[in-house]
Amino acid sequence: MPRTADQYLSAPQVPGDNYVHASVYTDPELYEEEKENILRRTWKFVCHISELAEVGDYRSHTWTGIPLVTVRSTEDKISTFVNSCSHRGAKIVRDPAGNMKHMTCFFHLWEYDLLGNCTYQTRDEAYEAHGPAKKDLGLREVRTDVFAGLVFMNYDGEAMSLRDYIGDAGEPFEDIFNQYDLEVFHYNQTHVRGNWKAWYLTNCDLYHEWGHLVNRTTSVLAPGYHDRPWRLNPEGHGYNAHLLDGSPFQVQYQKYKGWQNRDDLVFKGLVPGEFRVIDIFPNLSVFFRATCIRLNHSTPLAPGHTLMEERGLGVKGESKEDRKVRSKQFVQIWGPFSRNASEDCAYVEATHECQEHGANPYDLMSRLELLEDNVHERIHSDTYLRHFFNKWGEYMGRPANNPKNFMTAAE
Repeated sequence: MPRTADQYLSAPQVPGDNYVHASVYTDPELYEEEKENILRRTWKFVCHISELAEVGDYRSHTWTGIPLVTVRSTEDKISTFVNSCSHRGAKIVRDPAGNMKHMTCFFHLWEYDLLGNCTYQTRDEAYEAHGPAKKDLGLREVRTDVFAGLVFMNYDGEAMSLRDYIGDAGEPFEDIFNQYDLEVFHYNQTHVRGNWKAWYLTNCDLYHEWGHLVNRTTSVLAPGYHDRPWRLNPEGHGYNAHLLDGSPFQVQYQKYKGWQNRDDLVFKGLVPGEFRVIDIFPNLSVFFRATCIRLNHSTPLAPGHTLMEERGLGVKGESKEDRKVRSKQFVQIWGPFSRNASEDCAYVEATHECQEHGANPYDLMSRLELLEDNVHERIHSDTYLRHFFNKWGEYMGRPANNPKNFMTAAE
């Protein structure tokens, strides 16, 4: 039956970690705290190593508002620097990607080598009297590491190692990624009018697959679909793949009109049609769909503005015919005009429109479905959403269900 205003504004009558207050998606002060307490303390995905194949290859990007550039500085070293000249602070590298022999600031033509050393000051004799010397003006280096071909960075020099951070969630990467020389064959960006967590958690919320015609047709009714348990990692990651008995889950692509089963070009370590998903806290999702691997990462730009990046991985050196098939199967589901990714954007924007002005004060995450062993939770449980916000609360030092000590109508 309809609720009164007081009932609507009151907290849901479920356990405390089964809902969050909508302000976690919209409040500017919480967003600033997230940047400091979460985004600047955890490992952030940058790109795939194939995008930095040669010495001098680089990608410029922004994280928590800070311009950065990640470059292959030597044959065996990937480096990330704050992309700001030590002289007057101008942004140095202004193209999104390319290859360079050194970094030159366009403002006064100061120059830096690929290891971040300042190597040239225009008319440097004028600095002899008061300094500073070039040797003291190197760029700020940001901690960078590579795991299974995935490049990450972390502002926090005291944080645990990348391998320890990923932990057992890295097993599928090692099983599959390390068997190939992979490369990015598809890349697109989409600006989403919604919060970064809402975008990330939409990908993690497998209950939302009911919203996709493709998933309802090819997956939800397939054998074993509901028999997959969530695996949770203490650093906030989640992994979903095999059924409880260890057998893989296989999507029935042929059930969607005009599509075919994915029996060829299947990555080693997977079986035809197999589907897996790995979520790396705080905002990287990796999807395996037999012939396609998708890296989905988002950059928060404001509480209600997210830049979504999508990469497709293929086998380096494969034939044009094989790449054409792999590319087609990737964009069918995940491309900018695909069946699923565009719908996900619509879901996020629809929820943000209601969260932004208080139309929906609470986000409910109380689904709980146990498997036959009465221990593991099924994939349509809100297990990972609760896990994410519990980790969010640890970093933030406040609960997600009442982050700013709001008074409820009942109080």
